[in-house]
Amino acid sequence: MDKSENRSDEPRRRTPRTGKPVRGGSVEAAHALVDKARVAEHHEQTALALGLYDDALTHLGASCADPFLADVLRWKGTLLRERGETEAAYRCYAQSLEKATLRGWKGQQAHALNCLGTIAQRRGDQKETERLYASASELAEEAGDARLLGMIEQNRGVLANTRGDFASAAAFYSRSLGAFEMAADAEPMSWVLNNLGILHTKIKNFGEARQHLERGLAIAINRNDAVVENVITLNLAEVWVGLGRLDLADEFCIRALGQAQRRVDHLTAAGALKVRAAIERQRGALDKSIATLRIAIYEAEGAEDRLLHAELLRELGEISRAVGNAGAARSAWREAVDSFEVVGASQDIAEIQAELRALPE
Repeated sequence: MDKSENRSDEPRRRTPRTGKPVRGGSVEAAHALVDKARVAEHHEQTALALGLYDDALTHLGASCADPFLADVLRWKGTLLRERGETEAAYRCYAQSLEKATLRGWKGQQAHALNCLGTIAQRRGDQKETERLYASASELAEEAGDARLLGMIEQNRGVLANTRGDFASAAAFYSRSLGAFEMAADAEPMSWVLNNLGILHTKIKNFGEARQHLERGLAIAINRNDAVVENVITLNLAEVWVGLGRLDLADEFCIRALGQAQRRVDHLTAAGALKVRAAIERQRGALDKSIATLRIAIYEAEGAEDRLLHAELLRELGEISRAVGNAGAARSAWREAVDSFEVVGASQDIAEIQAELRALPE
């Protein structure tokens, strides 16, 4: 997986409490339940957190006139998205947008559109991704939400990075990071630092990648942010692979896999298993590598992540070549190219096509 933080949808922040009574309970009670859900998330108890979000939604009721309803729907969607439950996340985001649009809550509309953009991006729908981010940006400006504008800039950077437009990605990330640093806003800073780490890993500038990732990891650990800590730990494993330190890569990979499994995060688990398979391949443990990759493919099933699907196929081609099966390598890489084309990953396509040309007939 391109372990990018387009969990840059936004943090689960507290909104001002109104205390207004609403059908099915009160906003005050819903706030208390959301607080408990956030604690559960920090302790990697995602099933408990989902239940608490559902309880909060029950207290609010479907006809609630407080913007907190749209927020809770969106936060539940983000937790589902982080677990790899893409369709369920989409439904929550769509409901959040519907409630916000009906009530004219522009800030909540902008956030929901941005979140829907991350779903479209995961599914490889580039035009829809661009449309949603543009709409979100316009509404965020109208709502005066500078923080959200910074998040959308970052998400556009993720899109540019996937496409291999690294100069544009760096510009998006730099603007976003500068704004968050000026605001002393640590949480989104950790996201942008993670994405800068991914960018520099992609261009094989591993020293700078490590610096960005270690800075982001320190922020995540200080904030007890299990999700970001997990993702950055995995991205550091990729950096250690690039530096040829397979011992450290394996250590970070095992740690990331354990964190993802505790959080029931199938996508990050699949990404960790993919890296583990690459480590085993480079060590010559080809049977173990194949078995690990099969588990990764199983973990990613149903998540609708086209980029991760392409990366798994790419590693399958690498393993097939290593065992001397050029035909299987060719088949896997051709399928990978098809998936990379869906997400517009031009550099990955070019690299695989070069590998295909080098295969013996």
